[in-house]
Amino acid sequence: KMTQTWKTPHIVKGLLTRVSLFNQWRRQRAGTGGSDSARYCYSVWLRHLSILSAAEFCISGARIGELGPGDSIGTGLAALLSGARAYVGLDIFPFANKANLLEICEELGTMYANREPIPDQEEFPGVRPRLSSYTFPDRLIACSDIATKMETIKQELRNGFAVGKLLTYRVPWNSQDVIAPGSLDLIFSHAVLEHVDALDQTYRDMAAWLKPGGYASHVIDFRAHHLSPFWNGHWAYSELQWKLVRGHREFLLNREPLSTHLECARRSGFKVLRIFRDVSDQGLPLSSLAPKFRQLSTEDSQTTGAVLILRKRGE
Repeated sequence: KMTQTWKTPHIVKGLLTRVSLFNQWRRQRAGTGGSDSARYCYSVWLRHLSILSAAEFCISGARIGELGPGDSIGTGLAALLSGARAYVGLDIFPFANKANLLEICEELGTMYANREPIPDQEEFPGVRPRLSSYTFPDRLIACSDIATKMETIKQELRNGFAVGKLLTYRVPWNSQDVIAPGSLDLIFSHAVLEHVDALDQTYRDMAAWLKPGGYASHVIDFRAHHLSPFWNGHWAYSELQWKLVRGHREFLLNREPLSTHLECARRSGFKVLRIFRDVSDQGLPLSSLAPKFRQLSTEDSQTTGAVLILRKRGE
């Protein structure tokens, strides 16, 4: 049996979050990483749009929602500039308040105007999904006048965008009624659903917000993040150890495998259109995992990440 001394610093860090001064300092410095860069947001959004278009989704005039936009709502701005009619971002902590959104919007507008290629794996090796082509997806962009759209967005940003015509940002969101039922054409998230505690409820909420036939696109990272030297090491913590690691953090990892997400999606009335899986058989053997995770199926135990394209049932 492998000794797992690598857990100790993470347990100590979790315990420190129970010390109020440390926890206050941690919250002030909190960030999610990545989404305060315009190039990152452009890359993330156009990858989602590319794989959604293969499932017959069209951005023109679409109302879209994003779960956990993170350090900025740049991905939402990228979606608006590509032809969406309205965007709502939902988060549990106002990470995006620190971002220079006017600057991000300006940069995104320039990238669209120049029809820049999608930043690829060379620039963002960790970003999924991978595409067969990173050329600018001209035929998918439904915005004929980028400059005018950009000015409209910037005006709304200047006016404080918590609830605008184009942009809405709800923080913290804590119930289904933050978005009108049946009002969205698309809900998407990027490396967010692995952090959500109330997973079943969240899938139900997303289904409620979508029109019948509406789409969902989710990139989910099943790895241990920074909590282990092994990609699957988060499954090696016992329930008690995990509680200590979590401490007073608002969120960490829910440790749910791919099959749980698929069950939640199907129960909530989604049809699974496409699954793109990243797999690895490297990592800890099943025998080194906590008892709860030793029963994982081969598919679950080897899935390090997945992209799910879902569609709400109904015409």
